[in-house]
Amino acid sequence: MLPWWAGILLAIAFYFLMRWLAAPEPVVPGSRAPAAVVSSALTTGFYLAGQWILPAIFLIGAVISGARAVRGSRDVRSQRLEPTWGDSGMTSRVPKEAHRDLYEDWKDATESQPDQAPIPTDRWSMDLLKRLEWKRFEILCSVYFEALGFRFQRTHAGADGGVDIRLYSDGASDPGIFVQCKAWRDRQVGVATVRELFGVMNAEGVGEGIVISTSMFSLDALAFAKGKNIHLISGEEFLGKLLDLDLARQDSIRKLVTDGDFTTPTCPSCGDGVQMKLRVSRKDGSRFWGCSRYPACRTTMRVGNQEVLSG
Repeated sequence: MLPWWAGILLAIAFYFLMRWLAAPEPVVPGSRAPAAVVSSALTTGFYLAGQWILPAIFLIGAVISGARAVRGSRDVRSQRLEPTWGDSGMTSRVPKEAHRDLYEDWKDATESQPDQAPIPTDRWSMDLLKRLEWKRFEILCSVYFEALGFRFQRTHAGADGGVDIRLYSDGASDPGIFVQCKAWRDRQVGVATVRELFGVMNAEGVGEGIVISTSMFSLDALAFAKGKNIHLISGEEFLGKLLDLDLARQDSIRKLVTDGDFTTPTCPSCGDGVQMKLRVSRKDGSRFWGCSRYPACRTTMRVGNQEVLSG
């Protein structure tokens, strides 16, 4: 279980420790009873054996640990993890298909033109909510809670650890609520998302959690959240909460999140300000999102067969 280098250090340390303990004490003739002489000889023998046995055990452990580290590194490289964009929006990170490498498609890919009808942005609607790319949806959730009087801190890029937004009450230095946002169109949010949020809440001592989605929640997710102070807000419920705000606040928030291109996904690795490009593979004609900073960033998203998000 220890790192390989720790096994080597322990082997060296125990070798010299056992060698020092095995050093015989000076014996004055007639000064020790026979039983004491025998006991001392046995102890010395034990230390002499341990001088070689214990370091050997630690060295074997170091070899096993090193082999596992190398194998784990190879597994990570052979199964690159990437965010996916299915028919229901961005899903959790999943292993890349072994038989197809999207990164190689960049060599032969061409940019695809958007083929989606514009959506009205003069009012809040479920269509508008579902067309917001995942980062704009997080921004929407953030400014909504700000309108309710909270301070917020968003995760800007990379893995979010189960939390997208941390909410602070006025004057508080520690967050009081954790929020997870799921911009999924039709696929239900499952219990794994709620369970992950609950685990982070317990680990960081936060007593309240919220999951907001543009879709619905599974029955397992709803059952798990009961009694745990986790609030699950579906797309329809969130739309209702937005419409409950005064008209001026509704308009200002809507204009903020729909300013410019609000449907092209943000690169999940690079974060705010870096959009992806919709591309078509000449190899098989499939579409996928690729980071606009390629080759500096090689993140891709898959595009669902039924719908394409573009801008």
